[in-house]
Amino acid sequence: MNSVSGERIRAEHASVGEYISSVLTPTQRQNVLLSSFNHWDFAQAALADIALCLRELGSDVTLAFWSGRTPLHDVGWTTSRRTSGLLRSPGRDDRVRTALIASGLSHEMFAQPPIRRWHPVAALKLPVTLNRTSIRAMEYRGTAVGRAILQVHPDTETPVTDDFIWPKKWVAATAKSYAYVYDQTLQLIDERGISAIIVYNGRFLHDRAAAAAAETRGLPVLNYDMGGSHTDFDLTIDATHDWDALQQRMLKLYEHWPTAERDELGSSWFLERVNHEDPMNALFVDAQKKGAQIELPTADCTVVYFSSSGDEIAELELDWDAYFAGQNNALKVLADECRKRPGYSLVVRSHPHKRMKPRQDVDEWLQAVELAKPDLHLDPFADADSYVLMRQADIVVTYGSTTGVEAAFAHKPVVVMGPCAYDKLGCAIGVATNEELSHALNVRQPGAWSGAVSYGLMMKRRGFSYQFVKKNPGGMRSLGSTEFSEANKVTLNISHALNRFERWRLTRAK
Repeated sequence: MNSVSGERIRAEHASVGEYISSVLTPTQRQNVLLSSFNHWDFAQAALADIALCLRELGSDVTLAFWSGRTPLHDVGWTTSRRTSGLLRSPGRDDRVRTALIASGLSHEMFAQPPIRRWHPVAALKLPVTLNRTSIRAMEYRGTAVGRAILQVHPDTETPVTDDFIWPKKWVAATAKSYAYVYDQTLQLIDERGISAIIVYNGRFLHDRAAAAAAETRGLPVLNYDMGGSHTDFDLTIDATHDWDALQQRMLKLYEHWPTAERDELGSSWFLERVNHEDPMNALFVDAQKKGAQIELPTADCTVVYFSSSGDEIAELELDWDAYFAGQNNALKVLADECRKRPGYSLVVRSHPHKRMKPRQDVDEWLQAVELAKPDLHLDPFADADSYVLMRQADIVVTYGSTTGVEAAFAHKPVVVMGPCAYDKLGCAIGVATNEELSHALNVRQPGAWSGAVSYGLMMKRRGFSYQFVKKNPGGMRSLGSTEFSEANKVTLNISHALNRFERWRLTRAK
């Protein structure tokens, strides 16, 4: 239910019950575990709505509100349980629990960590050299604890380069927290006869541990997450970064959506971004002047390369040799190909998000740009409007940035040299070799506009609308008479101070 309008918005899926029945067998949906390690309002609200939908479906439900129970605070942690209790100001997870009980769920459905005096079942061995490669190889009871650790950076200046040595105390603490969740979840699965598990996103440290425990027992894992800009949340049995599966969803959604509105609705997502009206994109365009264009080098064919925010794809389980061995090398390959062609010029637009990225990553990227020697480079602080720039281009090339599909919507030929979520939509050409890149630069053929629009449609209506949770015009979510508000300001301030101290303790130099 869209609580703002009072009307239920048509979403990708009609209902949670219908979707779960399509991806889980009756046996698999008998007793579903929903885990929560964060205090984000949209995540907590999604969990509450899914739990009630499962109950309506006839499934038994077990809820693990374990934020604050783990040795290390989760990325989405905001409220100290002890401080909340002392100041009598319940955190969001406590309010959600109260609302669910008032809605008919029993106290027994809320599970505490079952192992009271926990210690790791297996030894937590740290590598001698704590760089990304060594950490990535770390395992706990046969599961990839290292990859989970790399999703949680010690601070905002942690680069993706292998030269950086991670703080030992931080790596040890994250490994221990992962092990705690893995062991506790495995024990809970066995004690309660869990038949499937639902985790938030599946990407972060504790969610990955819970998912790994389920996979150890051969159980299906579903991920809940943010929905589209018009919908409330997403729930999928696909892996978080299975972009092929996501694109199949896009094409299916477009195919089955009413033809009278699908193009207009899908286009509206792009137009909001072009007009700098999309709040989710504000971080990238807030330093750009809307409509501002620049004078490009005189050329018969202007190739504009839009870089991607590399840290966001660094830990995907991909064969990076299949993507020109990384973005820095891909840019050099592109520059060499452009120089082979008389009349071609290369313009590089560095991702605006690099203004907030680790200094070392930014420096390495700028060195790669200098090595490539483009005809023009727009650095992350340039105020030129990226949407005007892509319309000035004859060819847009990217390493997987959303800019690629936005350029395809603008009827531009698009070449993608890295992993992305739109290369199977027919709107862009994915290349993996120098020969394929050369051919794409020569052809200069725009892709299918409908493919780009299917992406926009998914970004609008992805997932589900709430069936039980309400959302008021101010954005506050509630269930029954209980609002999913945070603890009071004093509680939050104390909690944040405690969290900052803990991170300082684990990351400070010896």
